Amino acid sequence: MSAQRNERPWPLILFYVLFFMTVGVSLPFMPGYFKTLGFTGAESGTLLAVGPTFALFMPPLWGQLADRTGRPGLVLLGSTLGGVLGYGLLAGATTFTQALIALSVHAAFASSITSLADTLALHHVQQHGGTYAGIRTWGSLGFVLASLPFGFLIKDIDRTTVLVPLVLLTTAAVACALTLARLPGRFHEGPKPSFQSALELAKQPPVFLFLLATCLHWIACAPYHGSLAPHVKDLGLPPWVVGLSSSVGVGSEILVMVSWSRWGGRLSPKKLLLGVFVASSARWALMSVTSNPWVLVAAAGLHGLTFGAFYLSSVEWMVQRAPGSLRATGQTLFVAATFGVGGIVGYRVSGGLYDLLGGHRLFAVAAVMALLPAVVMGLTPHKPRAEAA
Repeated sequence: MSAQRNERPWPLILFYVLFFMTVGVSLPFMPGYFKTLGFTGAESGTLLAVGPTFALFMPPLWGQLADRTGRPGLVLLGSTLGGVLGYGLLAGATTFTQALIALSVHAAFASSITSLADTLALHHVQQHGGTYAGIRTWGSLGFVLASLPFGFLIKDIDRTTVLVPLVLLTTAAVACALTLARLPGRFHEGPKPSFQSALELAKQPPVFLFLLATCLHWIACAPYHGSLAPHVKDLGLPPWVVGLSSSVGVGSEILVMVSWSRWGGRLSPKKLLLGVFVASSARWALMSVTSNPWVLVAAAGLHGLTFGAFYLSSVEWMVQRAPGSLRATGQTLFVAATFGVGGIVGYRVSGGLYDLLGGHRLFAVAAVMALLPAVVMGLTPHKPRAEAA
């Protein structure tokens, strides 16, 4: 029994590593690639908003399919293959319209990948023990393994920014087809998965206010995710600043996840999230007043709180409130509200504001914006379901 409880889900770990290696290249460097294609800040903001737009409604649909079939691994394979197709189209895109179509195809599928993988991780923890953070840490490690060397190896941001993620995501799809997609179906007791049950879950006051807070948080994060590469380029700094900033950020994220079991449970998700929002405001305020590359890199150290602690606390919040039969549905609601609604508003607004205000003033706006979710979270009741507690 002890050996079973210590079992590591290596197929899932491999998938996390490969997928987040893809993100490690595309997330920090894709905005810079759009700039090399001659797209304006507003056009780049529109392209970056494609993913969040589809994340608004596609993850709940994929989550419902996973809960109804009991086969999240198989659904994950379909999402990954669709993401591969989208990146394949993007590799050949040269106009704004072509890029928009390619990213739409990609986002229709790939926007659900993380929530489906997280569902598999939560299933494994329930059956074999361990912690979700211990599994998810491997994804952050994959991010660093790709982002750091990519930033140092390239001389300028070009089509390699698309080709490398395409190869990595294709490899992840192959690995998923051979392992995770073959896992047997599993069903849980609780409300029958349906759109009505998903709506009822989202309408619960603790869940609704929580989703509003995470949405506002991600809006405040959009200037960093969408404008870091152009900001660094406009400051006349080399591309390694982007790669090193991303790697330091994810390195701090890894430290949070590795140590989470020692301190994460000592505070409620509500208190943790309140601390996250205040730390995020400090991070953006620091970036609004510096042009020094090493200060920009140092500010990225707060990413462990801005994203790492934020994500783990949010997953725990939904685990405490969504019945087992709606586990994938609950996680995809979080993805839809945060990375969907928050991403749509954040990327569209920050893209236009970057052209209007420039990077420093844009981050100053983000610093103020980051305090709004703290206000909402302060009004949110945090008592979990009795059975989850």
